Amino acid sequence: MRNRIYPCLFYMNDKEKEHFDKQVEMSGLNKSELLRDLIMGVKLKSQPPDEYYKVHKLLSNLTNNINQIAHHANSTEHINPKELQEIKSMINKCWELLKALG
Repeated sequence: MRNRIYPCLFYMNDKEKEHFDKQVEMSGLNKSELLRDLIMGVKLKSQPPDEYYKVHKLLSNLTNNINQIAHHANSTEHINPKELQEIKSMINKCWELLKALG
């Protein structure tokens, strides 16, 4: 059963509707979520750009690779130069994506 049972209907003019639609798009929320957040006093934040998620995924992969290499290096006392080059390449890609965001 729904826990939100009270509908709310209100009217907007063209300017208000345009502004509201921009706020919905900017926030990444649907209309109901946006209105509930505004009513509850939540500060709106812009949705991060798509590059943010690319950087996040790349950093996650990078840290996993570094952890695996460190584990292997600790057990064998050897580091594969190819693996190090792969990490350097991933780090450079992260920097490129971060620069594109800024």
